[in-house]
Amino acid sequence: MPVPPPETRPMVLEIEGMTCASCANRVERALGNVAGVLRAHVNFATHRAYLEAGPGTEVKALETAVHEAGYEGRLSEGRSIRRPSGLYDQERNRTLWRLLLALVFSAPFLVFHLAPGDHHHLSPWIQFALAAPVFFISGWPFHQRALQNLRHFSANMDTLVSLGTATAFFASIPILVQGGEGSYLDASALIITFILLGRWLEVSAKRRTGRALELLMDLQPRTAHVVKATKLMDVPVETVGPGDILLVRPGESFPVDGEVTEGRSLADESLLTGEPLPVEKAPGVQVFGGTLNGEGTLSIRAVAVGDKTILSGIIHLVEEAQGTRAPIQRLADRVSSIFVPVVLGVALATFLGWWLGVGVLWSAAMARAVAVLVVACPCALGLATPTALLVGTGIAARRGILIRRAEVLEQASRLDAVVFDKTGTLTEGKPRLVDLYRAEDLTEEKILRYAGALEARTNHPLAKALMKEVMVLRVDLPHAEDVHETPGGGITGRVEGHEVAIGTKPFVEALLEEAPSDQVRAHAEAFRQGGQTISFLALDKKMAAIFAMEDPIRADSMGAVQALKKLGLEIHLLTGDGPVIAERVAQRVGADVFRSGATPADKLAYVAALQAKGQRVVVVGDGYNDAPALMKADLGIAMGTGTDVAKEAGDIVLVKPELAKVAEALGLSRDVLAVIKQNLFWAFGYNLVMVPLAVFTQVPPALAALTMSLSSVTVVANSLRLYWKRR
Repeated sequence: MPVPPPETRPMVLEIEGMTCASCANRVERALGNVAGVLRAHVNFATHRAYLEAGPGTEVKALETAVHEAGYEGRLSEGRSIRRPSGLYDQERNRTLWRLLLALVFSAPFLVFHLAPGDHHHLSPWIQFALAAPVFFISGWPFHQRALQNLRHFSANMDTLVSLGTATAFFASIPILVQGGEGSYLDASALIITFILLGRWLEVSAKRRTGRALELLMDLQPRTAHVVKATKLMDVPVETVGPGDILLVRPGESFPVDGEVTEGRSLADESLLTGEPLPVEKAPGVQVFGGTLNGEGTLSIRAVAVGDKTILSGIIHLVEEAQGTRAPIQRLADRVSSIFVPVVLGVALATFLGWWLGVGVLWSAAMARAVAVLVVACPCALGLATPTALLVGTGIAARRGILIRRAEVLEQASRLDAVVFDKTGTLTEGKPRLVDLYRAEDLTEEKILRYAGALEARTNHPLAKALMKEVMVLRVDLPHAEDVHETPGGGITGRVEGHEVAIGTKPFVEALLEEAPSDQVRAHAEAFRQGGQTISFLALDKKMAAIFAMEDPIRADSMGAVQALKKLGLEIHLLTGDGPVIAERVAQRVGADVFRSGATPADKLAYVAALQAKGQRVVVVGDGYNDAPALMKADLGIAMGTGTDVAKEAGDIVLVKPELAKVAEALGLSRDVLAVIKQNLFWAFGYNLVMVPLAVFTQVPPALAALTMSLSSVTVVANSLRLYWKRR
């Protein structure tokens, strides 16, 4: 994912008053017309607008644009996230009291319809007395927003509901005045009641879609035990600053990201990373906010607080992913944007066709037109994609899989090949010393003393592998003098009066007084054939030793590759190592194709070549050299332990370096996309069936309201199935 240029900034607005996808489209267009806004997207499910704006964009101009569109918007403070339950509880409570009022006054109409008969017949004026509170009080939000839309020469779902019920209500008044029967007051009241019932069920169901995100938010404790001088104080976690010393007791959650200064314990990080095994914590080891301390008491120094913690970053990545739009949603958006005007035209044509064309009574023609207006609500279309995204990305985050963009869901369902980096991806990325050949009459301890004295002065990965062995054997290291490091070659210096050099074969051989013996060459070749990386040690310009290093293959690499093959994917391995190591790793993990000696440019070209053949490629990597290929790929998956550049380039980030998560991420993405398609099929299918039915037959308006409400609830309930499928 390309990093936004520095002259732009992301902004988030809270939007109030939206009731359907058409509302979201209208707000999106209004914000897109504000000077300085480069990109705007409004998510109907989260009631948020996500903007990419220039530095001169004024917040007041954005809020004014939203207000003029008929809604209310305000800038989200900092990076704070509204809890999903709070967002939906307010809407649900407002809907509930209007629904209860409507149920009380429309219940007689419902009884009359269920058990028709003369003894159930209600006088016209009693019907008016029952229908009026429902129409004017319970239905007021629909009428209010319809009037707002009228002022802006626009229409949405509220327009359909208000126009349909108002037509039924006011067309009944002349009938009442004339003392006749056959009014539509019952239809007006029942339509509002059923729509409010559907809205309440819909909001209640949508509240559950934010459950995974809310569980992540609940991981962070509310208070922290801060050590001040000799006192221990409980303070709100928001007041903790970097450098503060905190006490974390057994069984408590870490309030912030930090570093252990005192004590030993085990930490359960499964809620954050998905890793089931506890992680040992000791002085100098990092801890993460939201994870659970074990049986020991720890003192930690706060390093990252507030929105800088790993947990906060995960929460925001999840929310941003839920706010993006999948390409499959564009069809629904286009349909929703033109749907309401078309429905108004169809309703008018229905009324005129039945009244003037067929010759039925104008009252019967009006009933058909009202049914068309009510049955055609596009709510289900607006909910089809975002509700599935909310559930899917939340589930993924709980399992340590961060889906950064909605487009990932479609890309993951159409992949052909997986390209793996080797070091740090299929292997642990931490070489270890596996063998040692001594060319001179020197003990192993003396070789390690001379080599360790130099290697302690460099950060090269192979040096770290040798130093680990030095520490395990507790070898005392002498002081090294005149140390000089040649990048890509090796390091030289003087140790206890001896000239010492360690590095690659060309580097060391250039310093020798005589060529290496045949025995040295034979051992070096044997190490190479075994797939080891080798370093040479020279002592006083004579070959002294050969170190054989190996980067161990991850224990889960083979299983992960086989899981991906079961998904029908071809496995490619790219590495900068030589052909022997590349072939050995490819055989052990089960890769179909491998390439050695690959530079970052080679990896980029390799991915481009696969794409040129028509293949859709996912790249899995963790380093700086993987970033170009990750960005070029149709889908990039970055290991959470990798570099920031690699993680920024990835579309999916794995919090823990578990390769099994790659197949799990792709499988979950396919499940989410399947649910979205099912939702869209239902939403489109419902309108394709019900609108013609309302036009050409006599669908009671009350029944039309009930089926419309159920369509929205069905879409949300189908999205919630992911919870049970992915348990």
